[in-house]
Amino acid sequence: MSYIGVDPNLGDITFQRLTGNGNDTAFTLAQSVVSGEAMLVTIGNVVQEPGVGKAYTAQGNTLTFSAAPANGDVITVRFFGRAVDQPTSYAMQLFKYVATSNQTAFTGADANGAILAFSGNDVDVYLNGVHLDSSDFTASNGDTITLGSGATVNDELVIRAFRAFTVTDTVSKASGGTFAGEITAPQFQTTNTTVDTAVFRTNGKTVSENSTIAATKNALGIGPLTIADGVTVTIASGGSLTIL
Repeated sequence: MSYIGVDPNLGDITFQRLTGNGNDTAFTLAQSVVSGEAMLVTIGNVVQEPGVGKAYTAQGNTLTFSAAPANGDVITVRFFGRAVDQPTSYAMQLFKYVATSNQTAFTGADANGAILAFSGNDVDVYLNGVHLDSSDFTASNGDTITLGSGATVNDELVIRAFRAFTVTDTVSKASGGTFAGEITAPQFQTTNTTVDTAVFRTNGKTVSENSTIAATKNALGIGPLTIADGVTVTIASGGSLTIL
């Protein structure tokens, strides 16, 4: 899908850390969300369940807990998804494994038959609901998580894996490009000219920016036109400007 807009921009999964005071249930988020399911929240490395009547809800820039986190509790928020103006994004998938005795390596099909895959070190790992520090495991080959210590039989290991993908066939706002196919729209707007594709071509009555007509170009304007104070229109030798 082609697009006209900002440059594709790959960034990190957004992370925010908050601290409870024993009184407040509402906290301000660093970015807007549509619901609590759009992020992962932990308190003291323990995953919280989103939803009405559960641990927390979220909408817009407000995170609301059903009970105030204790004073000094560290609240970690990881946002899923990306800003609308970024055509490069992350695909997130959840993998669940049930450990055998002293198991350290987790790879291949999980308990639901999904094959573990992730990009680089872009994973969150939870053992029995507790978020593991990156020093507690090793992520390797984009398909294996290895614990530093063997798990106990029936321990539940959950891996939240992120895989980067890029939307192809785009035209950059900054550097431009070429559309190979036709573009259909009721109207196109440039700095000083509007092209109504149905019937009319219109332009503004005031030239408010410096303009240069190159030697290899012809230009057309519909008058009357006023050139604003301090603005210069330059016609290079060989170029032409016609005002109707």
